[in-house]
Amino acid sequence: MSVQLEMLDAEICDEVYETYTELLSQAEDDDDTLCYKTYTLPTGGKVHLQESVTLVSQGTTGLSTWQAAQHLAEWVLENQDVFTDKHVIELGCGLGLTGIVTCHSCNVRSYTFTDCHREVLYLLAKNIEDNLAPPETLLQLSGSETITLRDKKMLQKIKHQLSLTTERTTDSSCIVSDYGLVEGLEDGENITSSGMASSLELEERQEGEENEILVNEENSLALGGAKLEVNSNYWELDNRQQTAVLKVDPRLRISNLDWEDLEQDMMENVQADVVLAADVVYDTSIIPYLVQLLRQLLQPSPTTDVNKKAFVASTVRNEDTRDAFLIALSSEGLSYGVVEGPKQTVFHYDRNVPIEILQITLQ
Repeated sequence: MSVQLEMLDAEICDEVYETYTELLSQAEDDDDTLCYKTYTLPTGGKVHLQESVTLVSQGTTGLSTWQAAQHLAEWVLENQDVFTDKHVIELGCGLGLTGIVTCHSCNVRSYTFTDCHREVLYLLAKNIEDNLAPPETLLQLSGSETITLRDKKMLQKIKHQLSLTTERTTDSSCIVSDYGLVEGLEDGENITSSGMASSLELEERQEGEENEILVNEENSLALGGAKLEVNSNYWELDNRQQTAVLKVDPRLRISNLDWEDLEQDMMENVQADVVLAADVVYDTSIIPYLVQLLRQLLQPSPTTDVNKKAFVASTVRNEDTRDAFLIALSSEGLSYGVVEGPKQTVFHYDRNVPIEILQITLQ
């Protein structure tokens, strides 16, 4: 139609072009790369998370909810007194199941969700909005619509990138690595850093043009080159655009926290009585950074006498990786012990692989 109008030298309004491009991308939007998963709580309440249908995508495991996160969430439900009136921070929170369950069930003083992957942080923010913010309040903040044009473009971009991953994982073979079951690899093929790198290089090339569109679009989604991307109708961003506070509930915040590149002034503003983490011990190269961060977060505060603790849930797939973590804890002056896991089954996940929860404190 647009070609015919152009041949007639007719002036075409912008709305026609927008509709045309939306129709062209409709097939991409329909890709089954994202889905909503519902987790039912013992009280009958429900947590709805938007997740990737693939376990490892876009070079990260954070776009899906893993077994250890569900295991830790079950433990939280049975130990709510640990979190009552406490400042809680979660490391590598992914899409937010453990934190959302904690905020639903425990009277926390504050909860800080942290991760360092851009797409994970974006979907995390949407999941927090969907589960922890009253819809009527969001409508008051945003006006007539809660899903903006930029939200649609960002979700479209994520779906497109995920579809590239899905195309590479269409066969039914799978392997077990430190990530767990990874679908779609040929027999004998391993996850390697070079394989991840080539995938990321392809994504980065495609991101160039898409990012230009995103930055130029006028809307309230905060960008500016920062990894933390949230809707500024609902979130109050700090000057560095690395931390955002939920306007309808200032107890809740999201932080872009890269363990390998910590900014000291940002850490000085972190309040943590309890530290949570799930399925973060899978790569020996990041263990030193994780342990140093744990030690920093567990340091006594001059303004409180709270005995700080960390609870780290791990699916034990590789004994060597687990041992490396335990050795690193001891070498940094941290004590640890295995706590009893949850007694009741709340969520449905594979329980054949052992999952343990470590309580970690300063010696």
